[in-house]
Amino acid sequence: MAISPIRGPTGAPSAAQITGAIRSNVGEVARIQEIERAGPIYGPRRAPSADQANAPKTPASAAAMAAQDAAARQDGMGPLIADLRQALGGRPLPPAARAAAAQVMMQLSPMGPDVSARDVEKALTGSGLLLEAKLAAEPQTSPVGVDLKASLLILRQALAAGLPKDSVRTPGKPTAQRPPPPYRGGPTTAQRPAASNLGSDVEIPAVMRQLADETDAALARTELLQIASMPSPHDLVEAGEVTRWVFEAPVATPQGAAMTQFEIRREGKGDSPDREQGATWRTRFALDIAPLGPVEAHLTLAHGHLGVALWAQTMEGAERLRSHVAILNARLAAARLPADVSVFHGTPAAPPPAAGRLVDQTL
Repeated sequence: MAISPIRGPTGAPSAAQITGAIRSNVGEVARIQEIERAGPIYGPRRAPSADQANAPKTPASAAAMAAQDAAARQDGMGPLIADLRQALGGRPLPPAARAAAAQVMMQLSPMGPDVSARDVEKALTGSGLLLEAKLAAEPQTSPVGVDLKASLLILRQALAAGLPKDSVRTPGKPTAQRPPPPYRGGPTTAQRPAASNLGSDVEIPAVMRQLADETDAALARTELLQIASMPSPHDLVEAGEVTRWVFEAPVATPQGAAMTQFEIRREGKGDSPDREQGATWRTRFALDIAPLGPVEAHLTLAHGHLGVALWAQTMEGAERLRSHVAILNARLAAARLPADVSVFHGTPAAPPPAAGRLVDQTL
């Protein structure tokens, strides 16, 4: 099943033009760090209490406060990408905002029958999950154009520069219409392609404000994914140390950009000279694309054996997956990776969230 990528909008800057405009340099990295420190476009959502302001901040408490704020603002990236595509289709956006929007659109990954482990690795390293680590490790290299969070930060700055100083954040969609906030150990959630609601009669200032709100919401969700990837004391299990990466990648489909959510876990390191040989790898991902519908996959690799469990929420999707099990087994066998593949109709059981983890404060 081949899925063609989204075509770039007419009039958008070419890849060569954008690449030439974002040459790696120390000044660009400093700019990214300054934008990130500046925070949301409209400033903090709530003023800290006196006790909060004076209390010492541990890494865990700082992460909890950041997650609380981001959970109130987060939304999926699909609406932003849909509106960026619409806005780039001939609208006279300011040059800086237009170039930044095109950078974000370039981060979409095409999906087809030849998706490889290298493609997944690229999606992980470019998702924004590792942005701060890359800035610290390679301060001479700009992440703009190759890291989604960096591109969103540049877009946020470009849009904010075009907004009046007295702009206020729009209410946004109700909480029930947004994807649930990601959290450590939570279920993976697919996001189907979104449609743009920018009409041809919408004035440019209103377009800029809507894009700014959606960019801020997408960045808040990226922050939640980063927090969900942080280690916790509960990650010390009998199998040994647990390393976790939780991230999302925009996938180009004919219907628009679908968001695929991944969780990759490594449990233990083994005692052999090749420490990775004794580790257990667990991968979960969820996507929602036509004609399969919502699909979730759980993969476990241990001692050279791979277990694959696939869940499709629609009966048609389950039948389509079952019809390709033999092909999947043959390809895994050719890669010298013995596997057991199972397909189920429905959704996998998810552990209930810890009490008090997420509280809707919009009531």
